[in-house]
Amino acid sequence: MKDIRMNRGDISGYRHIEFEEIRADNGKSIGIIYMKKPPRNSIGSWLLDAIYDKMDQYEGDDTIGAILIGSRVRGVFSDGADRNELFGSWISGLVAEKNFERFRRAHEMFVEIENCKKPVIAAINGVTIGAGLELAMLCDLRIASEIAFFSMPEAKPELSIIPGLGGTQRLPRFIGAARAKEMLLLGKMIRAETALAWGLINRITPHKEVLDTAIAMAKTLLERDARALKEMKKCVNYAGENDILKGLEYEVGLFAEMMRIKLSNKGT
Repeated sequence: MKDIRMNRGDISGYRHIEFEEIRADNGKSIGIIYMKKPPRNSIGSWLLDAIYDKMDQYEGDDTIGAILIGSRVRGVFSDGADRNELFGSWISGLVAEKNFERFRRAHEMFVEIENCKKPVIAAINGVTIGAGLELAMLCDLRIASEIAFFSMPEAKPELSIIPGLGGTQRLPRFIGAARAKEMLLLGKMIRAETALAWGLINRITPHKEVLDTAIAMAKTLLERDARALKEMKKCVNYAGENDILKGLEYEVGLFAEMMRIKLSNKGT
């Protein structure tokens, strides 16, 4: 992953995360990143740097086959952006100077996370709004507690902004333009059952089983061919950005290359 951290040389964001590796029977491991920024895991640049840095390490570690993002704060995945940082005098000064480099870099970091070479699962244990939902949408699979709910509240008077980390672009691709506008323009909050019906999440599980369910799913991924997972993920992400003819050309190119490698290995 690119070295585009917003606070280079400052690792203080690591105080806002925990991490562990869970080894599976086949010797591969799941790398887990837990947000732990009480009271509600608000996402600021230091937390984002730490998540990004740890994901970068896991992506480059051949023993890690899948990555999981979860939370150590009870009942909360993330309640959105860190408002103290976002609306603080420092950021306000940069905006006044029309210096938007930090915002562009945050977007670029999100794209890098979205295109991580390894499958990424979100274990959503509760409140997931604003930037928290934008983070969850970067993951390949989303497991949610039955008490989880989702919203994009940026248009409400207390904020009076728009999503700044891709929410207006990714949300319609998950749930369609009409439903996305309902969430974005009206600030509609949806619960886990609706999120599942709309295709925003993949599975609902009892609250106490969210992490275990996500780990079990990750272990299933570890049983699959790592390269096949990587190339399929690339194809799906490519499909979201291009028309079907370009997508088919991209897919057949990767398919042909994998067949070449497979047959070459078979012949040796």
